Amino acid sequence: MTDDHWEIAWSHQVEGRVGALACVDEDCIIASGPIIRRLNSDGDFVWRREFTFDVYRMEHDGTNLAVLSGTGFFLLDLSTGEPLGEGRAVAGGFRDVIRRPGGGWILSDRGDHIHLFNRRGRGVRRLRPGILQKLVGWLDREILLAQDGDGCLRALRLGGDDAQRVIETTRWSWVSRLQSGRVLVQQPDGGLQEGVPNPFGWDRIDRIPGEGLVPLDVAWTGEGWWMLDVAGDIIRLPAEDGGERRPAGDILVSNMADRMLTASRDGLIRMWIGPHLVSRRRLLFEEIASDEIRRLDWEQRQVIFEAARDAEDSGMFSRAIELYESLGRAEDVRRLISEREGIDD
Repeated sequence: MTDDHWEIAWSHQVEGRVGALACVDEDCIIASGPIIRRLNSDGDFVWRREFTFDVYRMEHDGTNLAVLSGTGFFLLDLSTGEPLGEGRAVAGGFRDVIRRPGGGWILSDRGDHIHLFNRRGRGVRRLRPGILQKLVGWLDREILLAQDGDGCLRALRLGGDDAQRVIETTRWSWVSRLQSGRVLVQQPDGGLQEGVPNPFGWDRIDRIPGEGLVPLDVAWTGEGWWMLDVAGDIIRLPAEDGGERRPAGDILVSNMADRMLTASRDGLIRMWIGPHLVSRRRLLFEEIASDEIRRLDWEQRQVIFEAARDAEDSGMFSRAIELYESLGRAEDVRRLISEREGIDD
């Protein structure tokens, strides 16, 4: 495998249908059925938390983990998995959750409201912007970009007069989360584009080359976008003939840098690492192998040395000399030759 490829660092099979994933630096969080597990960078389990209903969405702010399960919104301590408070619920449940710049959470329900919570999960206020399909990301500390019920992108100012406006009239069939100021959008005819949005439109928007690209999800890494398509493969964008395409599953997330996490609905989890981590891992394995070779060599030399001593004690000087020579012990060889010559005299 060439040095510019991603590799699977580890994989796990978990029980239950996987509903959501999250990356936390080098660690990951997996929601399968009503159970959430945190795993470290080596794939070892750190903590486990169980809910009453299946978990279908997660978001973290580096300190706490927001969880959507059943009709409720819950917060967990990222380090321990311990719950913070009793959670909040609304009739019909929540649709999406996103962390707020400066702390706190924004949730959209399955009706036409959004709910603002502080960082500890206490409700602050409720707004009624209309039906929102997806919370896309923050254009600045107060302006949230969302996809509305018609598929249009809408800028919501959550401060002052709580104004909102449609940034342009295209009805997108699919929209990604905003990553590093960029968003991927798909037109009803299937064309995929990358844009840099602002509250009044686009700074730029460009078509992504490739035909028949149908994204289930995308992830941003240090080298750009990866897409999970309807066939369950991850593809580096822009897609190229003969480009990297790997079977992955049904859900894709990343740590925005050098790790991606994928899951199939039936519980196969894979942690993918970027090229520089692959190289680092290979060097580590080579160092471990070299240390093992040196250890085995030392153990073998110990056995040979003990055999030489036994041969010497038994008067088998020729055999002892041969063994000492194999160890490079010239002084012992000379000593035994002198002793043997003295005996011969």
